[in-house]
Amino acid sequence: MQKKFNLKSFNLYEFLKHQNSHGFNAPFFLADRHTYQSAHVNFPFRTFTFGLGVTYTGEGDVFKIGSTDYLVTAGCLTTVGPGMVCQWTGNYTAEHDTVYFTEELLEGLQNNSFLHSLPFFFHGGRHVLRLSDEQTKKLAALFGLLKDLKDDKSAVPGIVHSLLMLAESFHTGRDGLQSQANTSGDGANRVTNAISNREKIAQAFRKLVAEHFPEHKEVAFYATELHITPKYLSEVLQAELGKPAKAFIDEYVVMEAKSLLKQTSLSIQEICYWLGFEDASHFNKSFKKLTNTTPTEYRKS
Repeated sequence: MQKKFNLKSFNLYEFLKHQNSHGFNAPFFLADRHTYQSAHVNFPFRTFTFGLGVTYTGEGDVFKIGSTDYLVTAGCLTTVGPGMVCQWTGNYTAEHDTVYFTEELLEGLQNNSFLHSLPFFFHGGRHVLRLSDEQTKKLAALFGLLKDLKDDKSAVPGIVHSLLMLAESFHTGRDGLQSQANTSGDGANRVTNAISNREKIAQAFRKLVAEHFPEHKEVAFYATELHITPKYLSEVLQAELGKPAKAFIDEYVVMEAKSLLKQTSLSIQEICYWLGFEDASHFNKSFKKLTNTTPTEYRKS
């Protein structure tokens, strides 16, 4: 992907810190259900930090990451990493605790390779995990400690590190409890330590799309990379994510476009170039076909 543009015209992390009078110099930020009530960020936004949260209440809000829909209900662990385009499709009013942080927070405690070894922070990882009651209580206890000691600079990195280690143990099943993930694609619970071959294909596909969508928007490329047929790839994605391969790619591109239109001051032509379209006319036509509005109309809305 091209690197020439600065995509940080709107940074949700700094915006929320400012909205809640949080110190700008602190490399972390705590959020709860009150944090988002005045934010009014109802468009897809690109993340610039790591985020880890646990939801305590609610029957389900859909959280989109790229073009994957996750149903977030009570007892869900949610994780996102830098560079992802996300969107809450409803009003996220459930009780929850979330910590956003930058790599700077863990400097001296862990090297950067630690964060980058956690697949749930990156494309293709499992970003929403259904927890047991006991697992939820463990996270709640650490968040309670983090809130009590949030002004103690010497304590915060260690607590966040403990949250990360706990999340990793839930994802790998090393805590001895059976964890389940829930996506709105098929509405089914899945045991996290028994990943099926089809789910591995879906994860690999999502990672490939994030890396190659500006240059490759056709299903055949990804099927070839995965050594399967386009037909089988679409069948797998329909079962795992609730949409065929082409719909996933198109929706992913639209999410990226919406983020650039709302989050930056790039011109339509620059966004067209960034997303890998031949020209602005092609981009406009594709965007309108998928959203029933033009890029200019969407930016003004």
